[in-house]
Amino acid sequence: MEAHNITSLVLLACGSFNPITNMHLRMFELARDHLEDTGQYRVVKGIISPVSDGYKKKGLIEASHRLEMARLATENSDWITVDSWECLQPEWVETAKVVRHHHEELLSAARNNDDVDTVKHTKKRRIDENYLGVSSHQKRRGISPYLRKIALRLKLRKVIEQRGDQYIIKTVSAFRNYTISFRVGQEFVEYTQGLDNRHVKSLVTWEGNKLVCEQIGEKKNRGWTHWVEDDKLHLELHCEGEICKQVFKKNVAE
Repeated sequence: MEAHNITSLVLLACGSFNPITNMHLRMFELARDHLEDTGQYRVVKGIISPVSDGYKKKGLIEASHRLEMARLATENSDWITVDSWECLQPEWVETAKVVRHHHEELLSAARNNDDVDTVKHTKKRRIDENYLGVSSHQKRRGISPYLRKIALRLKLRKVIEQRGDQYIIKTVSAFRNYTISFRVGQEFVEYTQGLDNRHVKSLVTWEGNKLVCEQIGEKKNRGWTHWVEDDKLHLELHCEGEICKQVFKKNVAE
């Protein structure tokens, strides 16, 4: 049991990350070690928040690329994460507002019983803890009941970009964001971080007017289909006989 006088902290770094470097990551480690060496603090999470394109700094590459590089750089970390909220804002956001946003997000996560990561827990341990009291059938499905409960309350936003033969699909929410980038007909390795945390080989093809993705991995018959119908974006996800359907309305402001 931890002493009650130890304060839990979340480290937040705002900046261009143009691009992210090893020293950015080292900065987190040095800050964590210094704070914890005092015996007064316990660092439970690190957040990297790249600035938006609205910052208009000379030489600043597009936010989507800086975000993806940061995610690749931290994909093996069990406590440093990347958040896309700031970089998705149309205008530059003051650091104080970014801090307030993450403070509110952490409070909301706490209210939903979503414990913040600690440095001393590995990803495997964290996933196992989510399964406490869950049936073996639910374990096989790969997503904890806590995450399911939160997902049902979320308002999701889809952003699909096409750059030549490359597609970028972003799923944005107040709780967690997920981005994939692919070329039609080219297989790629995908890590479903924040979803069910699995490595799969994904292949996206056109079938008529539908983008169809087949994912090969631990789960059988897994994948998704995207298509537009009646000015609405439809998404159908399937895995081992189970199907989830979502419909997105077009944002009239876009």
